[in-house]
Amino acid sequence: MIKRILVALDPDEDTPIATQYAIALAKKFDASLTGLAVVDTSNIYPTSIVGEIDSTHHARNLWEELSEESRNVAKKLLARFKSSVDETGVRYTAIKKEGASYDRIIEGMKYHDLLVAGRDSHFFYNEPKRETKTLAMVVKHGVSPTLVITNEYREIKKVLVAFDGSAAAARSLKGFVQLMPYGKDIEIELIHISSGDEDEQTESAESVLELAEYYLMEHNFKNITKKVLENGKPSDRILERQKETDADLIVLGAHSVSAIRRMTFGSTTHDLITKTDTPLFLSP
Repeated sequence: MIKRILVALDPDEDTPIATQYAIALAKKFDASLTGLAVVDTSNIYPTSIVGEIDSTHHARNLWEELSEESRNVAKKLLARFKSSVDETGVRYTAIKKEGASYDRIIEGMKYHDLLVAGRDSHFFYNEPKRETKTLAMVVKHGVSPTLVITNEYREIKKVLVAFDGSAAAARSLKGFVQLMPYGKDIEIELIHISSGDEDEQTESAESVLELAEYYLMEHNFKNITKKVLENGKPSDRILERQKETDADLIVLGAHSVSAIRRMTFGSTTHDLITKTDTPLFLSP
């Protein structure tokens, strides 16, 4: 059951939508919200604070100026969050923290059941367009599931669960089932992308989906279908199926990836976050 929801605030356009999703869940579960704005001083602190007096003085002044700029952005974000929640009657707290954004968000996740964040969140208030790894680090290293929001609000009635039997997929499925954010009456389709065209591979995929179906049924989900998708790029297959079924939410695992390639999500999750218009439910 969801009783505390953390909303990561950012100047991006999907943060207000994330707040809207969080408010809807809070009303459903009589839960409270925490709006968190992080002044990320880790990306603006001078790399060297020692040297010539003039350069050191300039570095300190620059750091203070950028920090103050970020604090002002945080104040505006908190004010917007308060204004959005005030008119709904939902209980909430609005707080500002300073430090590395992923550290502060992960710390907050320890005491909340769910994190809600926009997919375009970068969390560097003084450089709002700069690409960061914060969201990936939060999802992969946090201690609660994350609902990643895109730029459109939609009521969740149909859920697509990408399940390949991996530990990452199992954690996301279990996190979704245990929180039960949208009740038991939703439509759920379990999908598995086959690794080839052989009958043996199809049977293996069907067996994996059956195990996931039994798990859902034991938790009293009844409206369940299963689909083995043809071999191909997983993100493309998932997106194609989402469009075919008009699913409102995609549940999948946040896979690891080689540090040589990218210290972020696995390629499938990265592609989905980049391309989908549908919210994603991910567990660490």
